[in-house]
Amino acid sequence: MQLKEYLKQNRLIADGAMGTYFERKYPEEKEMAEACNLSSPEKIKAIHLEYIKSGARLIRTNTFAANTLFFDTTETVRQVIQAGFYAAVEAVEESGKEVFIAADIGPVYDPQFLGKAQVLSEYYAICDAFLECGADIFVLETQAEFTYIKDVAAYLKKQKDVTVIVQFSVDKNGYTRSGIGMGRIMEQAAASEEIDVYGFNCGVGAAHLKQLLGRAVFANDKPFSALPNAGYPIELRGKTIYQDNGGYFVEMMCGIAGLGADILGGCCGTTPEYIRDLKEALKDVPPAKKKHEPKERRKARAPGPPYGRREANTRKPADCSEKPLLVELDPPFGTDVSKVLEGAALLKEAGAGMLTLADSPMARVRMDAAKLAARVQREAGIPVMPHICCRDKNVIAMRSGVLGDYMNGLRNFLIVTGDPVGRDDRGVITPVFDFNSIRFMEYLAEMNAEVFAEDPVCYGGALNYHGANPDAIVKRMEQKMENGCSMFLTQPVYSEADIERLAYLKERSGARLMCGILPLVSYKNAMFLANEMPGIQIPKEVTSRYSPDMDRKEAEQTGILLAAELAGQMRSVADGYYFMTPFNRAGMIAEIICKIREEGLLENCMPQRPFLEKSY
Repeated sequence: MQLKEYLKQNRLIADGAMGTYFERKYPEEKEMAEACNLSSPEKIKAIHLEYIKSGARLIRTNTFAANTLFFDTTETVRQVIQAGFYAAVEAVEESGKEVFIAADIGPVYDPQFLGKAQVLSEYYAICDAFLECGADIFVLETQAEFTYIKDVAAYLKKQKDVTVIVQFSVDKNGYTRSGIGMGRIMEQAAASEEIDVYGFNCGVGAAHLKQLLGRAVFANDKPFSALPNAGYPIELRGKTIYQDNGGYFVEMMCGIAGLGADILGGCCGTTPEYIRDLKEALKDVPPAKKKHEPKERRKARAPGPPYGRREANTRKPADCSEKPLLVELDPPFGTDVSKVLEGAALLKEAGAGMLTLADSPMARVRMDAAKLAARVQREAGIPVMPHICCRDKNVIAMRSGVLGDYMNGLRNFLIVTGDPVGRDDRGVITPVFDFNSIRFMEYLAEMNAEVFAEDPVCYGGALNYHGANPDAIVKRMEQKMENGCSMFLTQPVYSEADIERLAYLKERSGARLMCGILPLVSYKNAMFLANEMPGIQIPKEVTSRYSPDMDRKEAEQTGILLAAELAGQMRSVADGYYFMTPFNRAGMIAEIICKIREEGLLENCMPQRPFLEKSY
C-alpha cells in the first residue's frame, strides 16, 4: 500500500533522530553519520532496527547531508545515498515488519550564489540516485523556503508515482531562517498539488511546536507531520547535548496529535526510547480532526501576495511632480556625526527628497549606517535610506537589525551584497554572506507579507551597469524586481555610452532608475577614480576638463557644471537622480540641486510612479 493511501485511514509513527543518536551511540566514531553509510553500514542499520523495534512504521534514510556541501564529488554523493537506502532496506527486511522507507533529502545550500538552476540540478541528481534504488517515498526535510520545493516535487512525480513529504524548520516564534511564517507555510503547502504531506521538523522543540500549532488553522485535510526536536541543545566541551526529557516530549506530542497530526516522530535529540514511549502513549489519544478556517477568512487574514512572483514593492500612489532626488552621505570613521547632520540639514533645505548612508563600503569600517540613519532622520526631519550590506552579518543579525531599524522609524533600505574583504584582511576579517542582495530582498518580501504587513518597508538595489553581457544584467535586475525591488541606484554616469547602456537596461527590464552622479572635485580626484576605482569608467573628455593647477573653488565649479550637464543628458532615462557626495561636501551637492532645478531638469516628462512617498 502506498503511504498516501495508508494515511487516509491511519496515523503513523515515524522514527527519531539519526544524527544526534548516532553521535550518542558511537562517540568514538570520527566520521559524520552519512559517511558511515559507506565505511560502517552495519552501524546505520543497527539504529534503523532500534527505531523499528521501538514502533516506528516510517524510517528515514541516513542521507540528510548527502550533497556536495559535505562530499567532494557527485559520484560520492550518489554512493552515499544508495548505501544509505540499502542499509534501511536491510534493516526492514531483518525486522520482518511492514515499514515505510522515506528517501531523506536535506536542504541543498547555495553558499556561492550559483543560482537556482545549479541548486535544482543537484536536487535532481539526488532524486535520481534514490529512484535508481526504487524509492517511492521522499521527504524533503528542514526546509526554509519554497524556492526549490515545487520544482523538485514536480520532477519526482514526472519520473514515478511517489509520495512527497515536505517538512519545514521554524524557530520558537514560528519563522524559518528565510523569514517565512508558519501560517504562510501551511497555506502554501496545503494548496500545492505537488506536495502530498507537509509539516515541521527540527529547529523547534515539541512544546513550542504544540503552542504554535494550537494557534494555527488548516486549509484542508491534507496529511500533516510533526517531528520536532527533543528540546533545545547546549554546547559542552565541543559536543551538542540535549536534555533527556522523554516524558515531557511525549506529553507535548500527544497534544500535537490531538490537533490533527497524521505523522508523529522526532528530530534532533530524540532516541528510540522517545519513539517507544510515544507509540505507547498515543494508544490513548484518538485521531483528531484538523481545525479549519473558511477560505474567505483566510484570504482576508493572509497578508501580502501569495508566495511566488511579486510586483515591485511600491507604496500607495501619490502626486509626484518632480524626479526624486536622493543624496548619499558617508558615515564617519569615528564618533563625530556633526558633519553628517549639518549636511543633512543643508540638503533638506536645498530640496533633496531622501538621504542614503552607505554600510562600510570597500569593506572598511564606518559608523553603523542604520543607527546613524535613525538619528539623522529624527533630528534633520528628512527620510533616510541606509544601505544594508550582506557581507558582515548572519541571518540572525540581519533580521534583528531590520526589526530594530523598523522600530526606529526606518522604512526605506538599499540592499547590496557588499564589497569583498580585502586580500590583506583575509584570515583576520571573516566575511559572512549568508545572503546575497537577491536572497535578502526575498527575505524582506516575506517580512513585508507578515511582520510589516500594516506598513511595509520599501527597498531598492544597486546597479553596476558596466557588465560585458547586458542581458545577464537585465536578468539579475528582473530577479530583484520579482522579489520586491522598487528602484535601482546606478553607478556614476559620465558618458553617452553609459546613458545608452542604461536606456537599454531600462527598456528591457522596465526598472526605475535613480541615475548616479558623482561630482569630481579636483584633477587628482578625477584621475584616481578613472584609474583606480573598479566599476567606474570616466572618459578622457571628462578628465581633461580638470588640470593640476586648479584651485579648490575652480575645480568644484567645474564639477558642478559637469554634474548639471550629465543630469540634462540623462533626463530621458532617469526616473530620479542619485547624488554621491564627494568627501561629504554637501554644499557642492546643494548647488548642483539648485542649478538643475533652475534649468528645469527635475520636471517629469510623463506621470511618475512614486517610490519615495513615505510621509515623515
